[in-house]
Amino acid sequence: METKNYTEEYLQVNGISQYMLHYPVNSKEVVLMLHGGPGIPNSYIGYHLAPHLNFCNVVYYDQRGCGKTQMKSKMKIEDLTLENMIEDLKQTIAHVKRKYQTERILLVGHSWGSMLGTQYVLKYPTDVIGFVGYGAVADQTTQERYFYEVLKKSIANNGTKKELKMFNSVNTDYPYCSKEAFAKGSATISKLFEKHGYQKNDFKSIYLKSPIFSFFKDGAQMTKSEAFKEKMLADMLYGYDIHDITDYEAPVFYIIGRHDDWTSSDIAAKYFETIRAPKKELYWIEDAGHMVDTDNPEAFGQSIKEIISQL
Repeated sequence: METKNYTEEYLQVNGISQYMLHYPVNSKEVVLMLHGGPGIPNSYIGYHLAPHLNFCNVVYYDQRGCGKTQMKSKMKIEDLTLENMIEDLKQTIAHVKRKYQTERILLVGHSWGSMLGTQYVLKYPTDVIGFVGYGAVADQTTQERYFYEVLKKSIANNGTKKELKMFNSVNTDYPYCSKEAFAKGSATISKLFEKHGYQKNDFKSIYLKSPIFSFFKDGAQMTKSEAFKEKMLADMLYGYDIHDITDYEAPVFYIIGRHDDWTSSDIAAKYFETIRAPKKELYWIEDAGHMVDTDNPEAFGQSIKEIISQL
């Protein structure tokens, strides 16, 4: 029988029971992953990345309102706030430090997770040795409009009638519209991303092969979390713009897919140029789009390894 290379646990955090997944190795280095979406756990892809991150301990957790955390905790939608999510993360970091007997926590956030991670290190810069954003969001409105135009052209050239109907349901002023229209539009656009956004590898098929993923339980929870996702889109992502925030007390790194149109790689890179931090570096990943880690896991892992070596 094959020995599992991961462990699972539920941690009592800030009033909820939070699911955590660990890929432990003999090291004091810990990478704590913040998933994107919002509401799309990356714990399901942990097995896929493990061979490329075998030089450090890797920890995932399903954020409140989604995944195995929501299945266990049954959190109410009104408790889904940025303040609660930051407090969840603070308690999670404290737990990870105790568990691994180390202060060397590297915070790594994808897409929405880059937003959560950014807000965390701005508030608690000394809690971690550094922050890595990939598929990073700097100006939600500008980046969303950029992908809207990319999507419009792609569907006009290669889309089906069903996809065209879905796209046409999005407010034509998107994302320069009301919070409610933005939330619904973003949810619709995300469903069209799989075919019309650059993806080298199909992350959904990676999910289905995960040893911790159940189509009937985990898959069903993703559907149930749609209302939570729309609340986050309206309350936390709508109008998000950090261009006026350039001073960081913690080291900051970005890993950017060359073909990321969703959170435009060019817009993210231009923002990164303005950052002032104790240490910073930008890593461009070829053959990768928004899903940098699944598109090119080898290059993603090597980038994380190089970042840790600098800290």
